[in-house]
Amino acid sequence: MPRARTDGQAGRREDLLRAAAAVFAQHGYHAATVAEIAKGAQVATGTFYLYFPSKEQCFGQLIARFYEKVLVEVRERRRGAPSVAVKFDRSVQAVLQCFREERDLAEIVLVQASGATKVLQERLGLIEAQLVQLLADDLAEAAEAGFMPQGDAALRAHLVLGAMREALVYELREATGPQAADQEVRRFLLGAVGGLPTRQEGGRISS
Repeated sequence: MPRARTDGQAGRREDLLRAAAAVFAQHGYHAATVAEIAKGAQVATGTFYLYFPSKEQCFGQLIARFYEKVLVEVRERRRGAPSVAVKFDRSVQAVLQCFREERDLAEIVLVQASGATKVLQERLGLIEAQLVQLLADDLAEAAEAGFMPQGDAALRAHLVLGAMREALVYELREATGPQAADQEVRRFLLGAVGGLPTRQEGGRISS
């Protein structure tokens, strides 16, 4: 059932972004059209250009807004963690949760963005670098605390993010159960970087 259109300029912008997320996720960046996005938002095609100069700019805003949400959630989840091990695990949980809550945007970032323009790819790289830095800081602190062996924290952070990306792409394609996948991914990542969970209850990683 089509989503009811929201009143006001801010509402129409949100309607266009929601419609764009669905169209890009379904058709991919290059095959998606402004006309389809406008139709999904229940506005005239010309209205799209009142809010976005181009399809590329709209796509870029979707990516930027999504990663902003991820970074906010990661920082919030990490606050007050009793140890670096728990902080790292909570960061992983936050990323996984955000991607699962926004399936269309997850499809765009994980799959469709690889076929977008060079400018968009560069923008995505700059945004991801912020998440990599957070993970790298955790891993460096963990090594200093003896939670894991010393090593290249930046490289490990890239490997962690890459592993999470592959796990989420697999989940999108195979429709595996999120909770089961969550435990598997977190356990794998902790082991991959040379660390161990601080505590386990009933076979589940406890934070």
